[in-house]
Amino acid sequence: MTEEKPVPVPVTPPSLDAPWWKSKEVITPSVIGGGASLLTAIGGIPWQNLLLILVAFGGIAGFLCWRKNADRKAVAKQVEGMA
Repeated sequence: MTEEKPVPVPVTPPSLDAPWWKSKEVITPSVIGGGASLLTAIGGIPWQNLLLILVAFGGIAGFLCWRKNADRKAVAKQVEGMA
C-alpha cells in the first residue's frame, strides 16, 4: 500500500507572465521614481526660467497645431479638386 502525498505546485503571479516592461514590479517604481525626480528638478528651477520654458513649449505646441491645421486644409483642397 502506497501513500500519495500532495505536491505543492508553484503559482506564479500574473505580473511574471507579462513581459518585463509591462510588469508592475518595473512600472510602479519607475513611475514613482521618475515623478519624484521630475518634481525635484522642477522645484530647483527659478520661476523666471520655468516660465520661459513653459512659454517656449506653448509656442512650439501652438506652431505644431497651426501647421497640422494648414496641412489638413491643403489635403482637403486637393481631395476636393480630385472629385
